[in-house]
Amino acid sequence: MHTRTAAIGALAAALLLTACGSNQPETKAKPTRDPSDKFLGAIVDHPVHSWDTNGPTQKELLAYPPKWCAGLKDGHSVDYLFGAAQGGLYPIGADWGTKEADAHKVLVLAVEAYCPKYRERVVRELRSSGNY
Repeated sequence: MHTRTAAIGALAAALLLTACGSNQPETKAKPTRDPSDKFLGAIVDHPVHSWDTNGPTQKELLAYPPKWCAGLKDGHSVDYLFGAAQGGLYPIGADWGTKEADAHKVLVLAVEAYCPKYRERVVRELRSSGNY
């Protein structure tokens, strides 16, 4: 019995030394939230009244943010992104539409979730044009 107790004690001490002997700083993993979940949650929290009677499916809506972020990364303006003759990324579907003020709100919510480094630029542009 003493041999078993001693072996368990030695094993516990070895595990304790291994755990305490690490020079690596302890880091806590921050929970990450998927951008699509963050974006869809923001849409729920800030309803788009243009879509009260008929709006996009989640699939249709989620197709826009990566394209908007890519356009912003390339240096394009909101006017360019939403322009029919340019970016052609105004949030509208065959069976649903979006008022301009709502489209700007959706864009900002998407940028906050998917590419927040462009948020300040987008908001500044929308405010300077009187659209936000």
